[in-house]
Amino acid sequence: MIIAMDGPAGTGKSTIASLIAKKLKITYLNSGSFYRALTMALNSSDIDISDSEKVLEFCKKQKLEYKNSRLVLNGVDVEDHLHDDAVSEKVAQVSSIVPVRHLVNEKMQEITKSLDIVCEGRDMTTVVFPDAQYKFYLDASVDVQAQRRFDQGVSNMTLEEVKAAIIKRDEIDRNKAEGALKRAPDAFYIDTSNLTIEQVCAIILSKIQNKGFTMEQMEVEKEETKNSIQTQLEESLKSFMPLEDGQLVDGTVIAVTDELVFIDIGAKSEGKIPVQEFAGKLPKPGDVVSCVLVKLNGRNGPEVSFTKAQSKQLWKDLRKAADEKTPIEGTIEKEVKGGFEVNLGGDIRAFLPISQSDSSKVEEPKKLIGTVSKFYIERLYSDNKANVVVNRRKYLEEIINKARDDFFANTQVGDTVKGTVKSFTSFGAFIDLGGFDGLLHINDMSWGHVTRPKDFVKKGQEIELKVIALNPEDKRINLSLKHFTEDPWVHFEDKYHVNDVVEGTVTKLTDFGAFIALEEGIEGLAHISEFSWTKKVNKASDMVQIGDKVKCMVLGYDIQAGRVSLGLKQVTPNPWDTISEKYAVDSVVHGKVVKITNAGAFIQLEEGIDGFLHSEDISWTKKVKHPGSEFAVDQELDVKILDVNPEQHRITVGLKQLTDNPWVAFADKYHVGSTLEGEITSITDFGVFVRAPEGIEGLVNKANLSDDKDVPFEEAVEKYKVGDKVNVYVVDINVEREKVAFSVKDFKKAQARKEINQYISSEDNVGGAYTLGDMLNDQKNN
Repeated sequence: MIIAMDGPAGTGKSTIASLIAKKLKITYLNSGSFYRALTMALNSSDIDISDSEKVLEFCKKQKLEYKNSRLVLNGVDVEDHLHDDAVSEKVAQVSSIVPVRHLVNEKMQEITKSLDIVCEGRDMTTVVFPDAQYKFYLDASVDVQAQRRFDQGVSNMTLEEVKAAIIKRDEIDRNKAEGALKRAPDAFYIDTSNLTIEQVCAIILSKIQNKGFTMEQMEVEKEETKNSIQTQLEESLKSFMPLEDGQLVDGTVIAVTDELVFIDIGAKSEGKIPVQEFAGKLPKPGDVVSCVLVKLNGRNGPEVSFTKAQSKQLWKDLRKAADEKTPIEGTIEKEVKGGFEVNLGGDIRAFLPISQSDSSKVEEPKKLIGTVSKFYIERLYSDNKANVVVNRRKYLEEIINKARDDFFANTQVGDTVKGTVKSFTSFGAFIDLGGFDGLLHINDMSWGHVTRPKDFVKKGQEIELKVIALNPEDKRINLSLKHFTEDPWVHFEDKYHVNDVVEGTVTKLTDFGAFIALEEGIEGLAHISEFSWTKKVNKASDMVQIGDKVKCMVLGYDIQAGRVSLGLKQVTPNPWDTISEKYAVDSVVHGKVVKITNAGAFIQLEEGIDGFLHSEDISWTKKVKHPGSEFAVDQELDVKILDVNPEQHRITVGLKQLTDNPWVAFADKYHVGSTLEGEITSITDFGVFVRAPEGIEGLVNKANLSDDKDVPFEEAVEKYKVGDKVNVYVVDINVEREKVAFSVKDFKKAQARKEINQYISSEDNVGGAYTLGDMLNDQKNN
């Protein structure tokens, strides 16, 4: 028996032939090895390869043997060196010498007389063994050939150089005078570009077995009968019918790759079907598949189609489904304008309007891509052309209505059901119970206070719920999470009382406080005002965090409303209860400025305890318009406690009180009628302020500035400027109100009287011209 393989280099012939020989337990014969061995011998000689006569004579003298599928040259095993670059470079030239080919062919034909063989090489099926029982022509693209030869690692050439060498060698072989690279008409063609070695072997063995030639059968033939093979061939021929284009044929799957399914339909070569035509449901080797023979003599063998075969049968099924109004199955493959394209199998595509694609509004169309579902056929033809339109919504609604009816028929209040959280509203969550919805109201999520449904269930989450209400007429279903447990508020007063100190867990923070769970279903609120006795808390997160375990006091509760008021500060001592003892009036304390306002400054005496320093208590003598001109935040200073009010949580402090009151000293030194020299500090529309030497500042009212009634204030004040020294008369002193009034006019009068008295009492003034009447007249004029 001879199994012959032909084809160009790099198609896997050698490896495949060797494996087939091992599987069938027969001899493997590589014709190329003979030529390479002779080329190796010639490279070691001084013979010019272009001299064909000398080459032939030399080759005749070489002893070639084939032992254990390995080539032996002159007694030396040279199999491992046959693909060296030096050999590959000249082997095509040697094998093109016709007499040398005859010599090698005779040697191989001689070997096959006593052996069953698998042989491979150029012209095996056309010249060497034209009558071989099995002929196979293995082919591959030149890129694949080069890559395979390069990956063998037996050459030092680059990939591009290997490719160029293969192209050159194939060109030589195609133009040989004899034994050229040709495909025998009866050889089974296999393109190995996209196949593995094992897949090619499977195809070859399948073809051998399809002809009825297994090795076991051949063993029997040799020993028992020589007629069984002929009988099988005759039976096979009887069942053979001519193949025609467009014919529906059954083929046997012989190999499956990532890209193609190879099918034997009884032609000279296998058919190839892209895996995409099977829509992910790939057949296995040995499966029988119906397909349409599109073209028997295609460019790369028979062209067959699985989808066209499906389509023929599918059109019959579609017409029947449309007539009988039964659903058909399909896959939503892609978005198109206004809807989706649905693959119904084969090469039949249908249009699915988006409005008919789901039982509810489609928010994210892309999520439907890849969905396998049933559809009703709305239309098959339009204007005498195939134009399939399908409806998925109608099918889903039927399924949903049946499921809902079954639910109401078989479910009772109190039953436990499973569902998936579908969507949220402000009042709860809708639960998908199998295409129809039930409502989980916010009040039925927990016995405790629920603000947001999303805090208890998550979208897409599968949960168990209790059925608490059923209304078949309105198709309403009410569900509950909290009814899995008893209402904890029933026993609240058995566990909790006002003023009890309890422990809880912070569950939620808000702008106005923190929610604290005392147990499952019982949650209280600690208002932000109940966080601290002394500290002003702006944010709850400044004091506690979610998950914190805290102690708190029960301040009040409302069982009907499910509310508990809690306090955090009540579990600690109130520092204001003893504040009067700690900060006694008239005591001096050290503090720090923490805040400045228009009216004064807050002085921190300790954490959370502040005293207020009014502007008027900053200085005895200075009029402080804004405390910011006197202090800075974080500045430390001593102050005196002026007043403590525990009930109103208020402490008043003073700075000027740390020193003696200069107004008292001023009043002791000066009295109404006293005169002094001061300095003008400011000039206003209503008068002039004058500072006395002791720092006391008083006002000279505009009426008291000039001693001439006819001179207006605006004109009189022009004689003065800030910083001028001026003599004034003390008109009034009020120590309580810290005020003093001065007069320039009265000072001048006092001076005039003083001068008169001095003049009258002078000895040099006896009989003088100035009389008492003159003085009275002066006073009348003033």
